[in-house]
Amino acid sequence: MAVGRGTRGWLYLISYLGLILWATVGYGLVYFQFLPPDPTDNYCGLTAFLCLWLPVWAFIDNVGETRTHIQKWEEFVFMWLLTSGLCQVGWELPFVILKVEHLQPISSTKHLEPSELWAWPFWMYASGDTRYMRQHSASHATETMLAISGFFELGAVWLLHNRIKYKTAMIIAALSHWGFFWANTSVIYIAEIYDNYASIDDGAWGYWVKWAGLNLQWSVLSPICTFAALWLLCGRVREEARLEMSSKDA
Repeated sequence: MAVGRGTRGWLYLISYLGLILWATVGYGLVYFQFLPPDPTDNYCGLTAFLCLWLPVWAFIDNVGETRTHIQKWEEFVFMWLLTSGLCQVGWELPFVILKVEHLQPISSTKHLEPSELWAWPFWMYASGDTRYMRQHSASHATETMLAISGFFELGAVWLLHNRIKYKTAMIIAALSHWGFFWANTSVIYIAEIYDNYASIDDGAWGYWVKWAGLNLQWSVLSPICTFAALWLLCGRVREEARLEMSSKDA
């Protein structure tokens, strides 16, 4: 599957660079104390929020390009699987491993000690949604399942990229992202509403950017991805059935 050409390619590149730069350059500047942990975390969180919407670039045609609806939706599913999968494996998995022994002992959501600056990328989100680095088994369990799902997502990306097992890849996309929406981000929001936002800190930045904003993509793009994958899957099955019937008639 060929994606990311022309204008779309540049838009994808800019979005991924935004994510990579705050996670590397931003992290390095905080770790070596050239920048303070706060408010650097707020601006990096806002950058991540904006850049994570990158799959929507799939619907932009390059100059002189005319793609079918199927091609556009295939690219959207591919890019969201890739983006989400990298987030789960590159972000959630380390969190799951480090949470109990290394993140829970961090005492403050307001500042980090010099010896704690290594944890700034996780603290960036956890200073808003404090469940992330406090004793909270339900949160830890859901993040564990997300981390595992990331490997399935990246497996589906590999299948689509190599143009094999198309239907399998779409089934993985539909199931994993319905799970993200129905059993994870919805639970994250509803549970905190039930608790009267007791675990939300860091003011408006913590509420709107970190808790609400950095979960919103999986509340919006994931259900869209599910239905897009099911639509593409049904279309492929119909096409295969039509070809099979045509060959029998011949």
